[in-house]
Parts: sequence; structure tokens; C-alpha cells
Amino acid sequence: MGPPTRPRKRKAPTLRASDWEPYKARIVELHIMEKRPLQEVREAIKMEFGFTAEIRQYRTRISQWGLDKNIKPEEMRSIVRKRQQRKLVEVNKGELIFQVRGYKIEPQKIDRWMKRHEVPESTLYAPSPAASTPSAVGCRTVSERGSPVLSPAYSVATPIISPGGIFHMGQSPQISSPALSISSIVRPQGNIFAGQSPAPTYRSLPNFLLSAPVIPGVFQGQSASAQPYPPGFALPLEIGHMTTGSMWYRYKQTDEEHLREKLSSAELLHGTNHSETLGILSKLGNVLIDQGRYKSAEEVIRRLVEGRRDVNGNDDVNTFHALELLGRVLAHQGHYTEAKKLHQRTLEFRKAMLGEEHPATLTSVSNLGLVLESQGKYKEAEAMHRRALEGREKVLWPEHLHTLTSVSHLGLVLSRQGKHKEAEAMHRRDLEGSEKVLGPEHPDTLNSVSNLGSVLESQGKYKEAEAMHRRDLEGSEKVLGPEHPDTLTSVSHLGSVLSRQGKYEEAEAMHRRALEGREKVLGPEHPDTLTSVNMKRQKRCTDEH
Repeated sequence: MGPPTRPRKRKAPTLRASDWEPYKARIVELHIMEKRPLQEVREAIKMEFGFTAEIRQYRTRISQWGLDKNIKPEEMRSIVRKRQQRKLVEVNKGELIFQVRGYKIEPQKIDRWMKRHEVPESTLYAPSPAASTPSAVGCRTVSERGSPVLSPAYSVATPIISPGGIFHMGQSPQISSPALSISSIVRPQGNIFAGQSPAPTYRSLPNFLLSAPVIPGVFQGQSASAQPYPPGFALPLEIGHMTTGSMWYRYKQTDEEHLREKLSSAELLHGTNHSETLGILSKLGNVLIDQGRYKSAEEVIRRLVEGRRDVNGNDDVNTFHALELLGRVLAHQGHYTEAKKLHQRTLEFRKAMLGEEHPATLTSVSNLGLVLESQGKYKEAEAMHRRALEGREKVLWPEHLHTLTSVSHLGLVLSRQGKHKEAEAMHRRDLEGSEKVLGPEHPDTLNSVSNLGSVLESQGKYKEAEAMHRRDLEGSEKVLGPEHPDTLTSVSHLGSVLSRQGKYEEAEAMHRRALEGREKVLGPEHPDTLTSVNMKRQKRCTDEH
């Protein structure tokens, strides 16, 4: 008898180039922009989209896209030749910084290659056979003040990586202007809110979150979702979107500081409109929104929009991603008319490019529904949320996070129209799904708790509602901090249900806390602040009578 036969490893199914296209932009952002290892990228893509491929298939595909980090021998020979020419001949010029496919090549890596190939530091390098500079190689000169400037040796064909694909320096695509003037929407207006950005309490979050997938978030009872990437699109966001895993715990101040440091370095190295700089601006804007610091976020996002317009034009996928982010932060501040215009324009663009049922299009539908609801247009909002829910149930699955987001949104707008029984069913479905997928203390789950508490309160079930609102408040204080806008909303909700039960002293303390916090965080004219003012007036009128 021979040795036992080893079981053969199952061969991975063949994947065509077209199979990868729906996930290309997301893979590029995770692996190239965020520099995550391929194993982590593979798990994230599998979790978000259900797409499975082997690591070796990822390596092959990334290489075929021209985005691999490995430096080819001819590329390194060209780099060494240029560096030695600059060091030994062009001694009056500054040091060169090299990039290959958008990656900076550290000097130590070049030194190691030279040592391994026995290239002396004091000798001009003339590779054989001689060849022209590969198109993927680029270099910049560091000026005397340390600011990188374009070198005459810089290759104009050096690719610059962005979530939408690869563009070449000085070769921006020609794009026609949209029918609606974007500049008329995004030009900064006088801000009517005088409140200061909050100083949230930062704390480490549970370890189980560090490996979680990208997931939805919430603001003031409105859960939101991270949508799948369409081909060539950056991740579309819904109002109130919050990410998790390695992204959600950016409530910690150290993460914001890290992004600001990266932003300063990128601006110095690449300039204000480089794709890497703009990518960092987008991440920083999201972090500030998740912290409830909407004024600071708006400043960052407006910079992002202008940068995208300058680089990509008005009618580009990356520009519309930035505009969607701007619409989101404007809605948070109560600028619903401006936000509505932005979300309508984004919806038209995605419908034309991707079709009615694409996940990115459904995100735009949902965003527009949220703004309509905030304007009191409940019938229109309900139609939008039903459309988003039906589309997501068809394209995704019933317990997918994006589907649960639409369930929550529909429940809220039904409750606003007095359809409490149907709304309660929606919120119970949302809560059960969120607890199962995200856990009991995730902000989305806590908002599901709050939403269910509110609809129970509307039906006179005050004891159950109070228990829900207390659970929501305790969790929000723990995860978000006492001054986060979501926490203040939880305070207000608890005050409301306490008042309905005749617990006036405790209710008054809650309403006072919500009012003071909102005046500080959101400003005296924000709709939520005015809601707290109105509650206080109603309490005064009740006392007088």
C-alpha cells in the first residue's frame, strides 16, 4: 500500500474580467488608497457583496489592472539610472522622489536594490540594454524649502490612482457640463447656525467592531447604509451614514489627528488636488460627520467638491460622490433645500448611468426620501422609501444592512403619517435584523431601539417605550459620548415619554439637558434646537394652567 492520497485542493472557479468590474472601485480604495492587505480586502469584499475569489486571483487581477505594488526590474533600473544621474551629474538640483503606479518608492528600497545588484553609489548607472523610462515611473524634485515640485524628468504618463480609475497627469477627461449648474448649488452660503462644533467624548470601542464589515449608521432616528460600489464609483453614502470596523471607531480623536497629519503630508508631497489628497479629505469629512461636527465637516467637504470639479469636471462619478457627501452634511444642518437639489441631481446621474435598480441608484433614492421627509413631504418620502426597499429586497436580501436601512426609513415616515401599526412592524423587523447582524450596542441597533420606542409611545405604550429610550440613551452615552447629536436626541426622546407619564421633574431635566446641548453643538437656530425650545415652552404653558 502506498502512502495515503492527499486530498486535492479545490480549484477556484474561473473569473472573467467582467466578473470583477462591479467591485473594482471598492478593491482599489481598500488595497491602494487605504493600503489594506489583500486578505483583509478579500474578506471585506466577501462580506459586503458576497463575491468570493482566491488571494492569487486578487493578485493576478490587480496586476492586470496595472495597480500592483511590485516594482518590475526595468522600472527599478530606470529609477536607479535617474537617481544616479541626479546625484553625480545634476548636483545643483534637488533630490528626486520616485513613484511607480502612484506608490512612493522609499530611498531605502532603492539602496537595497543597488546593493543586491552591486551598483556602486559613486558610479553612473547605465543599464543594458538601454531603454526609455517606463510609463509607470514618475519622479518629483524636492525644492530647497522641502516642497515637491514637478521634475523635468517626470513622466506625463504616470498614472494617478483614484476610486474611479486611473487618470494621467495633465490628461483629465473632457466632460460636458450638466444641465443643472453644480456651482450654483455648492457655492458656500451664509450659515444661519451659530453653534460650535461639539467636543465629543472619545473612547475605545469593543474589539468585536475592529473586524466588522462596512456597515450603516444613523442620525436622529434615521439609520443609513454603506452601499455597494458600482463600477467606477466611490462608495455612495446615505444621510447619517457611519462606517464600522476599522472605520467606525474613528470617533477617537487620535484617528482624526492621524488623518489631518496625512492630509498635510499629501498636500506637501502631491498638492491640493491630487487624488490621494482628495481621498483623505473625503475620509476626514466622514469622520467629522460621525462625530457630529457638521460645520467642520462642511468646510472639508466643500474643499473636496471643488477639488473634484477642478480635476475631474462637473459630470464625473467622483464629483457626484463628493456632492452626495455635501448633500448629506447640509441635511444634517437643516439646509434641506440645498441638500434636495444635490440628491436629485445625483439620482438623475446614476439612473442614466447605472439604471433604476443599481444599488448606488437606490442609495440616491433613499437620500432624497430622507430630505423630503425632513421637509414634511411625507407622501413623497414614503414613495421613495418603498421604492428603495423593494429594489434592495430584490437586488440584495431581506437581512442585508442596506435593506434594513430602508425598512427603518419606511417605518419612520409611516409613523409620521400616523400609520403606527405598520410602522411598529417595520421597526421590530429592523431591530431584530440589526441585533443579529451588528450586535446590541452598535449605533444602528441603538437607533432601531429608539425608533421602536417612539412608535410604541405614539400608541400609548409608555412603559415599553420608556424602557426602549433608556436602553438607547445608556448605549449612546457609552458609545458616542454625552454631547453627540444622536445622544441628545435620545435625551429628548426619554424626556418626552417621561412627561407623558407625569414624571415632570425628570422630564424637565432631560429637556433642559437636550436644549443646552443642542444650543452648544448645533446652534440656536437648528431645527432640533428649536424643537427643544418648543418643548420647554409647552412645559411652561402646562405649568401655568
